[in-house]
Amino acid sequence: MKRLFTVAVFTLSLAAFAEVGKVAVIEGKATRTPKDGAAVALAVGANIELGDTIAVESGNLKVQLTDESLIMLAPGSKLEITEAEFQGQERKGFKAFLQSGSLWTKVKKAMGGGGYEVSTERAVAGVRGTIFRIDADKLVTTAKPPKARKASIVRIVEGVVNIKPSAAVAKASTAAAPPPKKKGERVPVAGPTEITADEWEKKFVELQQNQQIAVGVDLWDIAQYEEAAKKDAFAKWIEKNQ
Repeated sequence: MKRLFTVAVFTLSLAAFAEVGKVAVIEGKATRTPKDGAAVALAVGANIELGDTIAVESGNLKVQLTDESLIMLAPGSKLEITEAEFQGQERKGFKAFLQSGSLWTKVKKAMGGGGYEVSTERAVAGVRGTIFRIDADKLVTTAKPPKARKASIVRIVEGVVNIKPSAAVAKASTAAAPPPKKKGERVPVAGPTEITADEWEKKFVELQQNQQIAVGVDLWDIAQYEEAAKKDAFAKWIEKNQ
């Protein structure tokens, strides 16, 4: 009997560890695909688990994580939950990879300092407690030199977010480097900056409220949060459902 009880407790512990959140709002069609599993249609109240890839076919999706942090996904978004650890309702660590589309998240501050990271093919955004949005794959036209480039755009609504390039972007960059940024220095609003692969590896900035950054190969474009992005269809849905 004692052995059966131990197995039952262990099984429940595994289930609790796997579950990282639930669908809070869905408008349209979305699925979750477990690692090495088949896609399952999502509905309000459905569990989201570690290793899931969430795909939003149409409409928008809101997920509430175990620690009450929120994630919202726009149509065409695909998000993989790569790491997640919670102790009760306390976050010990969370990482997700945004393969495509747009994500908005409100991160609850973890008492124990549990990290929270969302990455794309081009950028990595790490926070403790804040609100930000990521558009994974946007075409950005730069002034110097005039050229259209693919970039991930991180926009800060509230708080501070640490931004660095992805390993793939750091490895692919080949241009000339500017002087390194001093610790604690405020990030100026500036145009595109080209840097070497070695400098990409070291590049790590804190983006402030109402700022945005476009990150791509040989591109590090810091600016004010675009007004158009505050008024698009996804932004309006967020305002209604947050």
